[in-house]
Amino acid sequence: MNLTLLSKLPLAHFSLQYDYAKRAARVLNIPIQQALLEFTQFWVRIHDPVALKANNMAWNFDATTLPWQELCERIHVKEPADKVAYELYLKNNDNSESDKKYFGCFRYDFIKLTGVENGPVKIHFQNRDATGYGPLKKERQRARVEELKLMFKWIRKNHPEAEIVQGGSWLYNLDSYCRLFPKTFTTGMKVEEIPFPRSSGIWGQFLRSDLQVNERKRSDFLSKVDNATTAHHLLQCFEFKILFPSAAIENFYDHFEV
Repeated sequence: MNLTLLSKLPLAHFSLQYDYAKRAARVLNIPIQQALLEFTQFWVRIHDPVALKANNMAWNFDATTLPWQELCERIHVKEPADKVAYELYLKNNDNSESDKKYFGCFRYDFIKLTGVENGPVKIHFQNRDATGYGPLKKERQRARVEELKLMFKWIRKNHPEAEIVQGGSWLYNLDSYCRLFPKTFTTGMKVEEIPFPRSSGIWGQFLRSDLQVNERKRSDFLSKVDNATTAHHLLQCFEFKILFPSAAIENFYDHFEV
């Protein structure tokens, strides 16, 4: 697999969310702009993530920002929302990872909380496996474990004050992902609260490992969406929710023997 394929999402990813938002607008009798804000990840995708972080706006879903206003104005003159969002995503959302240290498919953030020295370590995953196998197939499990072992060895050396490890992804619904971690980490995971459809991660379950939309999952999802008649029905159309595991970091040091 060419890893450059992993840098940008396809238009079909935005079109799937647009179909979902259109159904939400009809079911809830709300403007399409509101449905796009509440039921898609468009807001997150069309902004520059560096600028959002610098201005402490990463998750505020402010409908007055210039990119969102441009999206709404162009929708008002009948431009397709998915194509406009995709264009703004390509223009504004630089997914460059040059400043991020990866350990194979994994990286982490050491989150410094105000007034707290020992903030949590948060695990992130991206398919960077170029072998041709799926990154979570059993043939690649050993490679993933070795990557995590290297990462936690690095964390122990560079962040000795770290005490807690956290995660947040739909991937924790998969045994093939959970088995990489200590059992204490994936026991009793919390489920993301509504409104989860605007999460940057929930829509990843519809993508193949090459970042193209999985047509079978897309079709199954939209069949459920077409039959939804309430907000609850709409939210239940997702097979997987975002799960949040947490455990003491010592569990990881013991598990990976670092």
